[in-house]
Amino acid sequence: MATAPDSAPSLKRKLAGRPADRLLLALALAGIGLCWHLVHARLAGGEPEVAIYHGQTLLARYPLHARRPIHFEAMGDLGPADIEIDPQGVRFTDSPCHGKNCIRAGHRHRIGDVIACVPNRILVAINGAHRAFDAVAE
Repeated sequence: MATAPDSAPSLKRKLAGRPADRLLLALALAGIGLCWHLVHARLAGGEPEVAIYHGQTLLARYPLHARRPIHFEAMGDLGPADIEIDPQGVRFTDSPCHGKNCIRAGHRHRIGDVIACVPNRILVAINGAHRAFDAVAE
């Protein structure tokens, strides 16, 4: 039994496109990736710093990206709290409060992040020129 020649091109051939189509698609994807990188760098730009407060009083400021770990002892209402700034970010390592939620919060490293030990009235904030978005809603 003889088969008739297929007059319609195969699906693979339809989707393959011409070399110019593939080049245009590659350039478009590269452009989207470059724009995404530039927008992200612009929004998260600036030199982030860690600000440590007791109530309304600023106790210390340090750069966020420290090469060696920095330990700061912040004196709060309940006693001293140890705050560590290292290459991973900033965190509470010790606090005299009962719940220890500030310690369980772990490392923070984004501009706009905040860690607070409420009973001890210690606040650690990461400040910078621009805040990064974590979500957009309309």
